Amino acid sequence: MSSKRVPVYQDIDGVKYSVGYNVNLVREALSYMPHDGDVVMVSPLKCGNNWLEQIMQLILYRGQSANDLTEYNKRTPYIEMVGTDPLKDMHPPRFFKTHFSYERQPMNPKAKYVYLTRNPLDVCVSFYHFTRSVPVYRFKDGTFDDFFELFVTGQNDRGDFFDHLMSWYPHKDDTNVFFVTYEELKRNFRNTVLRLARFLGEEYAKPLESNELFQKVVEQSSLSFMSQFLMITEEKMRKLVEKGDKDMLEATKRFAFDGSDGFLNKSVLVRKGIVGDWKTLFKEEHLEQLRLRIHEKNVAPALKALWSSEDLGGVV
Repeated sequence: MSSKRVPVYQDIDGVKYSVGYNVNLVREALSYMPHDGDVVMVSPLKCGNNWLEQIMQLILYRGQSANDLTEYNKRTPYIEMVGTDPLKDMHPPRFFKTHFSYERQPMNPKAKYVYLTRNPLDVCVSFYHFTRSVPVYRFKDGTFDDFFELFVTGQNDRGDFFDHLMSWYPHKDDTNVFFVTYEELKRNFRNTVLRLARFLGEEYAKPLESNELFQKVVEQSSLSFMSQFLMITEEKMRKLVEKGDKDMLEATKRFAFDGSDGFLNKSVLVRKGIVGDWKTLFKEEHLEQLRLRIHEKNVAPALKALWSSEDLGGVV
């Protein structure tokens, strides 16, 4: 019988992170209070945040996609990864992202927060594939059973999914919080994007009433576009060097560089982009364990409210 495999993590102030994170930069992000008018995107890991980030960039930049990864990262600094220095040169509205739970995220009542979540079964499967594919975790031979045991007990990267969700859920109707699910965005893209644009400001919503501009958002946030745009390749790494994007270059190397053979892993940050992918890996025993965990955490009412129209395998 093979031994159980566990991804490589580090502990930063009681929370698990991959070893690709710099402790000082994470702490810098934790203590950073957003300015009035800032837009902060927050989500648990593997909820579709790269997709929503692109959509929000397209809203804020009137349908103009970033030209490359350097521009994409500079438009929306991931401050847990690169620290807060990149924010100094940004013009309002500054848009940046974190993966903090509510109690860890500094809250400014005059900033805007966009919280994205996703049904936990699909999160688990997406997280498993991500953890296997990214060299920093040293988990390429890990099984779904190995990862599921971590996820269902909250021992995975960033801790318990349900704790994260329930830290933000009571604030879903706060005036400065836009709370959205991945499934809602997939199911009702146009109306959800327009609501999001109105939340960001009427000056962003009004132009989107143009079919031409909205079609740009649709096309440039599509799975085919995003898969190519966010693919990590050696050529893109060379361009980061040429453009002097030192912060993101170092961060990407920490994550994607496979020291065993010297090549960058060419996995993409966008995989299938579908709802219900959990059915490819979940078995009845996984559903039963998750059902018990949901009961233990007393989160069934919130899950029912958020995902009443989705097939969650009977876990709620």
